[in-house]
Amino acid sequence: MGLPGGRLIADAYVYSSGSFDRTRIEVEGGLFRESDGEPSLKLALFEDVTDAHTHCADYGLRIPPGLSIEELVAPPDGLKHRHLRDSPKEVLSESMSRFARDARSFGCSAFVDFREGGAEGCRLLKESCPDAVVLGRPVSPEFDPGEIDEILRCADGIGLPSVSDMPSRYVEQVADAVRERGSVLAIHASERVREDIDAVLSLDPAFVVHMCEASDSDLLKCAEAEVPVAVCPGSNMYFGKAPPLARMQDMGVDIALGTDNGMLRPPDMAAEASLFVEVMESQGGDPAAVFGALSILNCKILNRNIRIGRERRRRFMAVPFEGVPEPGRVFRRGSSGTALVKRGE
Repeated sequence: MGLPGGRLIADAYVYSSGSFDRTRIEVEGGLFRESDGEPSLKLALFEDVTDAHTHCADYGLRIPPGLSIEELVAPPDGLKHRHLRDSPKEVLSESMSRFARDARSFGCSAFVDFREGGAEGCRLLKESCPDAVVLGRPVSPEFDPGEIDEILRCADGIGLPSVSDMPSRYVEQVADAVRERGSVLAIHASERVREDIDAVLSLDPAFVVHMCEASDSDLLKCAEAEVPVAVCPGSNMYFGKAPPLARMQDMGVDIALGTDNGMLRPPDMAAEASLFVEVMESQGGDPAAVFGALSILNCKILNRNIRIGRERRRRFMAVPFEGVPEPGRVFRRGSSGTALVKRGE
């Protein structure tokens, strides 16, 4: 992690609105400003990078090999959920704080966490990581409007598991309550098995996560409804799956990028982007979609609904590369991001 120590001069390629603007910068101590010195390396800079899907409380969990996706993350008794249920608050808080520190060091401006544990879990995350975008998960076995209100007093919205994990009437009631309160709802969809996309989209989600088992028709419906899909190629690959990135692209889906569970992936969006590029190329799609995927959730959802970044300094993810700033050169295997803040901002 990180750039060479000390002061350095770089040719910087700053990504904005679909293209790169070239400039020259001086970098020192995590800050940068324009320079006319002689460059020693090239950097691609991406502002306002958002990790679109995380579960940061399990960052401290070390998992044994060979577990299925159900054994590891299915509620209520997957290994992750037992860890969250049995761990002291201090342990979870330390994992969350360390996750947030690492995310910042990798250049993330924000991460969107699907926080388990109801209102209490959301409060713990807000105390541990004040800058996190928190989407809380209710814990009541039956719909409780008071619980939704309590969660939304400390969270930015609601983040649900898949419709396969919950009674349909319960999901509909939660979605109705979120909509009435003008808040954000997001949901996992078609991660393990294909699910009814009409039922998912009827909930009016701001975005959905995964869609590994989605059909072309499912993806087209997401595109037509203007519902972005947050993909997590690293965690999907752990379970032998891959998001259908090229088909998403063909269907016109807005694709966002996330790292998913902290127990599986660190919050290094440059490393996740390198997997995105590999998967997209293997499927015959255009890997340049990776550039927009780093910030599409900010553009489409968060700035409008949550006003993410209102109090933040201008933070950039910096990625060293060689040659020209094309996806395979910027986000190659082993790439990693570093945070830079523009001096004077």
